[in-house]
Amino acid sequence: MSGRTGLPVGPPPPELMDLAFDPVGEESPFLRPRRRTRVRPRRRGTAARVLLVAQAAAVALLAVVGAWTAWQRVFASERLRVGRLEVRGSHFLSEGEVRELASPAVGENILALDIEALKTRLRASPWVADATVTRALPDTVRLEIHERVPLALAELDRLYLMDADGGLIDIYGPRTGAFDLPIVRGLLGVEEESRRGRARRAGVLLADLAELAAEVSEVYVLPSGDLRVVLRAPGEVLLFGDPPYRQRLVTFLSLRRELAEKAPGAEHFDLRFRGRIFAKHAAVPPPPTEPGDPPSLPEKAH
Repeated sequence: MSGRTGLPVGPPPPELMDLAFDPVGEESPFLRPRRRTRVRPRRRGTAARVLLVAQAAAVALLAVVGAWTAWQRVFASERLRVGRLEVRGSHFLSEGEVRELASPAVGENILALDIEALKTRLRASPWVADATVTRALPDTVRLEIHERVPLALAELDRLYLMDADGGLIDIYGPRTGAFDLPIVRGLLGVEEESRRGRARRAGVLLADLAELAAEVSEVYVLPSGDLRVVLRAPGEVLLFGDPPYRQRLVTFLSLRRELAEKAPGAEHFDLRFRGRIFAKHAAVPPPPTEPGDPPSLPEKAH
């Protein structure tokens, strides 16, 4: 028999085989709490909630008071009072006239300035079609003027500068005498609405002619709505109906010499019909008769 020692060889002893081993056994009741407890948040009392609300209200009140104080200081600042007026876009109106119209804005706080009221004041001038007003901190207001452009002289009780919409701008006089514009007639003795419609019709014609309006001496608006146009020298009389006006005038001017050869002495030309020009001679007054001569009979039409 060998003298080495080690683990026993063979089956385990009987006392070890009777031990029960259950690794998935139930947990010992001594290790489990009998009742699970839930942690509940601590509720604040009414006094704590009231105190929190009061603190928030106090902070908000302080913020409002601070903002109001800062705003009042800004409005009271002398640096933010309007001291300069920059005028742009005026041609017929002088800068002095525009500044006079906008003078109530000078000295006002630029942040509190009523822009729309200032625009309305500028548009009160008959020369101003529209105006743009902008602020430029700290003390400058910029005025961009869009003026009405006179196209003709409207003959009423006096001569008035007239724009493309038939609106009257200013009296034609020493100040506006530099304008060399055609005269619009046929506006007297009619109601205001009819007068405005006739003037607008003449304005549409002149606006369509553009630079060719310099060829026109006067425009007479007939009750029918047709337009009798007298050209500058040699002074032909053209009758227009509906547009296009420019195209028909260009055609007439290109044929002026040919028409003078085919219809010598003709002074009236009807351009109301598309693709056609009708020439008409000026009416010749009958010769004067001597006392006792029989009245002359009208000539027969051929």
